Amino acid sequence: MNPDATSTDLPERARVVIIGGGIIGTSIAYHLGHLGWSDVVLLERDRLTSGTTWHAAGLMVCYGSMSETSTSMRMYSRDLYSRLEAETGLATGFSPVGFIEAAADEARLEEYRRVAALNRVFG
Repeated sequence: MNPDATSTDLPERARVVIIGGGIIGTSIAYHLGHLGWSDVVLLERDRLTSGTTWHAAGLMVCYGSMSETSTSMRMYSRDLYSRLEAETGLATGFSPVGFIEAAADEARLEEYRRVAALNRVFG
């Protein structure tokens, strides 16, 4: 990956051309690279993640889902972000911290208990 590449560096052909350097475009390029694809081009009109992606940066919650698929994706993302800086040499600013949710009533407390039990099963 060359974050300083310019339009004059574009190849004549590419197996995949990704338009947009936000979280989705960069994720696709990253994962294709890990699958061994070397002829991937990512086009971005400005700097990477300079569009709307930076607005959504901040909180990432791994638990609290009633879906095994959603929980698995969240945990994969947490693990990926935890190793990304060491892997790429680029500062991510990722800092895993915890959070606390307070139940205002018994119904909410019971919901938290159900979700926590499911998340323990999901891993």
